[in-house]
Amino acid sequence: MSAIKQNSLNFSLKAIAHEASINFDEGQSLISQSFDFLVKQINENNNKKSIVSNFFFKTQKNKIKGIYLHGGVGRGKSMIMDLFFNNINIKDKRRLHFHDFMKEVHQRIKDKSKKVKKNDTVIMVAKDLASSARLLCFDEMEVKDIADAMILSRLFNIMFDEGTILVTTSNQPPDGLYKNGLHRDRILPFIENLKLKTNIIAMPPGDDWRKRSLSGNKMWLSPITKENSIKVNELFDGLSTGFTINSENILVAGRKIFIPKVAAGIARISFDNLCKKPLAAADYIEIALRYKGIIIENIPILTNEFRNEARRFIWLIDALYDKNCFLVATSEVDFKDLYQGNDWEFEFDRTISRIIEMSQI
Repeated sequence: MSAIKQNSLNFSLKAIAHEASINFDEGQSLISQSFDFLVKQINENNNKKSIVSNFFFKTQKNKIKGIYLHGGVGRGKSMIMDLFFNNINIKDKRRLHFHDFMKEVHQRIKDKSKKVKKNDTVIMVAKDLASSARLLCFDEMEVKDIADAMILSRLFNIMFDEGTILVTTSNQPPDGLYKNGLHRDRILPFIENLKLKTNIIAMPPGDDWRKRSLSGNKMWLSPITKENSIKVNELFDGLSTGFTINSENILVAGRKIFIPKVAAGIARISFDNLCKKPLAAADYIEIALRYKGIIIENIPILTNEFRNEARRFIWLIDALYDKNCFLVATSEVDFKDLYQGNDWEFEFDRTISRIIEMSQI
């Protein structure tokens, strides 16, 4: 996403979106005003910093509330947050998936524990993180792990106290986090702190912009032709309007998965790079957690020669289906004729059924 810097107190997220060829609907326009107000507060506080003591500055920045934006899938929550993040003039800022953040936290705690035996490593890590990111933006806050639930309260109690401003998206309000989870009482102080330190904002209902972009288009394109490649390019261009296309590396248990093209929460990758690599079911779950949809290109007919690749493809579809991701693909044949091997016939019947559901845009 291109950065159109607006450093004045007249920051307008809606205007920035318009310059990036993104037209907000009524609900998105309303939400953008909360982000404009947050930018105004941060800019005003930056001006105060030059004329007051560091102690007063810290006191003031602790008063700035972040944003907890929750709502339905495809309403543009992440898109709005990305526009905000890329255009706010803050040096120490980070934007990452909540799941990736928690993996980093656990690794930092583990590393600290090896070096420091008697100190509280959670507190040390929290202070390190706060010092490196005055503004912290999360995509899709969702707590499912007891290990995460047990440290979130202590971690963010320190980070908020150190002045970290949190902006996060989620599919559910704070009270829905880790609902019915084991030892949920451990996370309740964190939820209460979220309510104090962020403005809880519900995204108004409206159209799913991805469905709007995909509506009327075939999701599974066969055979592999120049014409179908052009159609995929057009689909990806439409879905990524206003966003910069980047590459990403996903780390899972020491393995690196390279995604060559990513924009607007959508990954674009070839079948060979996704299913010919020695990946496991956990890797595909990680991909499904990170992206809203995936475009897979050049899927071959899955004969007995591609036994392992077919198994991985089944795992991939299972992961995408479970996380409500959409799928666009180019293939040699229609997906109903894709599997022509002997080992996974029963499993692939379910895969076909799931592809049909995922293609109903």
